[in-house]
Amino acid sequence: MPRYFVATDLSARGDRAVHRAILLAASNEAELTVLTVVDDALPAALAAQVAEAAKLELTRIVGTFCEAAKADIHITVATGDPARTVAELAMNGKADLLILGRHRERPFADLFRQTTAERIITLVSCPVLLVTAAPAAPYGHVLGAIDFSPASAAAARFALSLVPDARHEGLYVYHVPFGGLVPGDQLPAFLHEAETAEADWRARSGIGPDTLPIHLVEGGVQSELTQAIAKDKPDLVAVGAHGRGAMSRAILGSVTTMLMREPPCDLLIVRPGPAGIG
Repeated sequence: MPRYFVATDLSARGDRAVHRAILLAASNEAELTVLTVVDDALPAALAAQVAEAAKLELTRIVGTFCEAAKADIHITVATGDPARTVAELAMNGKADLLILGRHRERPFADLFRQTTAERIITLVSCPVLLVTAAPAAPYGHVLGAIDFSPASAAAARFALSLVPDARHEGLYVYHVPFGGLVPGDQLPAFLHEAETAEADWRARSGIGPDTLPIHLVEGGVQSELTQAIAKDKPDLVAVGAHGRGAMSRAILGSVTTMLMREPPCDLLIVRPGPAGIG
């Protein structure tokens, strides 16, 4: 049985994450742990009061969303550093998926330090689902940001297993150096190179074109991805996070960080390896 964890700060943003988690757990017959963390910076007596109140609130929230979806749900309230404690609970519990709500916007502070969600993602190896929208229905359209790496293969496979009934598409953006100066008759060579890379990637990953059609587009990755999301309006974007070492974990990548800071829809972040492939 898959194990899902969802962390909430008991805000409206957290409620959306809990609601989505319950829907996914019910559809995939997963065990779900709903958790919140009381900051250990509080005095012990006050922290105990807050923890008791938090447990009651979690029970109420879960009861509200469980009316329409049945799932095996456990409630946990812990005390500690929020980001590190969420990550430790998820990893110690062998989570197959960790679900988080969108971070509270802090335009000035976020320029200089990671958000709580970013900290958590750098501390865990399991896939992370960042929920932005209030769930109205199961995911219907999933867009994968593909770069023909093991990370994007892991993200695509996990997304396909998480929501098998959705429409899945991929987007690969290839770059033409000094595009405006390249003769027109040489442009097909760059497309051919992208097609060759796609064929190699499919052979390695086992992901066929019928399972995941991929659109090959020339341009800049961030701009083309932003345009595709605005045009096609997927309700979930899946991206791979590269690297699993201590240093590489702390660097999520420019595209992933961009999407996390300004998520246009829900975002699934997956690392390569056994924990990410599922």
